[in-house]
Amino acid sequence: MVRAGWLAVLEKDLRSEIRTRYGITSLSLFVVTAVILVAISTADEAIPRPIISAVLWVVMFFTAMTGLARGFISEEERGTALYLQLSATPSSIYIGKLTANTILAVASNLLVVMLMALLVPSLTIGAVMLLITVVVLASIGLASVTTITSAIVAKAGSKQALLPILAFPVLLPLIMPGVQATLIALAGLDWADVWGDLGLMTAHVGIITAVGSLLFEAVWTD
Repeated sequence: MVRAGWLAVLEKDLRSEIRTRYGITSLSLFVVTAVILVAISTADEAIPRPIISAVLWVVMFFTAMTGLARGFISEEERGTALYLQLSATPSSIYIGKLTANTILAVASNLLVVMLMALLVPSLTIGAVMLLITVVVLASIGLASVTTITSAIVAKAGSKQALLPILAFPVLLPLIMPGVQATLIALAGLDWADVWGDLGLMTAHVGIITAVGSLLFEAVWTD
């Protein structure tokens, strides 16, 4: 039996999202609602950059928790997990799901930044390209953590309720330098001021992705 590669898994997930629109709709609704609430609550008041940076990361974190966990949980709920196990290797499933989550995370988080820039008058972005780099790197980190943790909670009875509990401690090493890097980007400082934080974020992404690929087979086939 010829097993499907990670591109086939990615294509299946993206087609499923486009067909059902559950994940896309939940992500979009959460992003729009959260940003509008921030805009209404702040009105025309000046907000310090550290608070804006923290709020941006809060929205990105809960956006990931809302929409990125469906990959493995939906397989269990629909009863297609066993078929997927037989159709593709664990490494192909992991890479395909991770890529799908990364695409959704990057799209939703860039939407967060765009809406906040449009709707929050006190938000000024000093270094646009630097902020985009931080957001994309943050999205990859959120996707890498969410992918392996969602595979774990898919086997649990409480399902998605466990995801934030498991994911937050693992995400702390990403969030701490990420908030600082976002603050530097908003302030418009030079790239040299953020290399250390970007390095920590990149290292976290690499470690979690590597560990996730090693652990996934045991988690998925348990």
